[in-house]
Amino acid sequence: MTATSATGTRRLQAHGVEHVTALLESDFGRLSRGSWAVGNHYLLDALDRGEHDRFVLWPGDDPVAVVYAGPTGTVVPAGDPAAGSALAQAAEDAGWRILIGDAPICRAILAGAGRALFRRKPSAREQRFMVAGPAAAQTGRLDCLRRARRDDLDQLTDFACRLHVEDRMGPSISRTGRAAVRTRMQDSVDRGATWVVERDGAPVGKVDLSLRSRRRGAQIAGVFVASEWRGRGLASGAVTTLTADLLADGFPVVTLHVRSDNAPAIAAYTRAGYTDQGAWLLALR
Repeated sequence: MTATSATGTRRLQAHGVEHVTALLESDFGRLSRGSWAVGNHYLLDALDRGEHDRFVLWPGDDPVAVVYAGPTGTVVPAGDPAAGSALAQAAEDAGWRILIGDAPICRAILAGAGRALFRRKPSAREQRFMVAGPAAAQTGRLDCLRRARRDDLDQLTDFACRLHVEDRMGPSISRTGRAAVRTRMQDSVDRGATWVVERDGAPVGKVDLSLRSRRRGAQIAGVFVASEWRGRGLASGAVTTLTADLLADGFPVVTLHVRSDNAPAIAAYTRAGYTDQGAWLLALR
């Protein structure tokens, strides 16, 4: 899609990256010059990495919305919800599995997508997008958080599969599915993007990073503590500690998103210094 399509969309070309970067940094003109939209830092990082060919713009000539299709089936839109119908087709063309981003445009894309025969209807839930403030993580550090190692993989795989069910992302994962989860967790461990909460010499929880950009910031994900260890402040302590370390290490911002009905998690992240910045939507199929 190098030219404008019938839906008015166009794939981003290299010569347009600077302009689209400026649009995302200003949240399509809603922020003052010199500010940048924290909610768009995942998309901005993708542009920084040279993935412009994974972006579709609407309308093609003077974009007010974009959608990014990641290599693993994750689709992230931003901008004007009026783009919903046009960007829905781009999302379908990408064969999306996960749709995540600002709630209004995500809802518009879901509304604009036709349901193909035999395709499972997406399940969607509201998230709260939370950002660590400048005074975040001053107290409540955890002394048992360490980088994950390959010998943690069995436990990490189990944690990820249990989180999948507890976070209502789908039914229990099959044996074949567990192998894929293990591969994903191994990749995260090898990239240094997973941490383990350890008690009595064994992992009892984990925290991942879904984004780690020196320029754009970090995003915490995959927070899990085994049920028998809950109620002891381990989740908030792990998030507090990792957030503090990332900010001290020079990352400009740390964010996360959490189910809007998960009051205990929201309370834990608030204790860690995070503030609610608005509604996101997570859709799965």
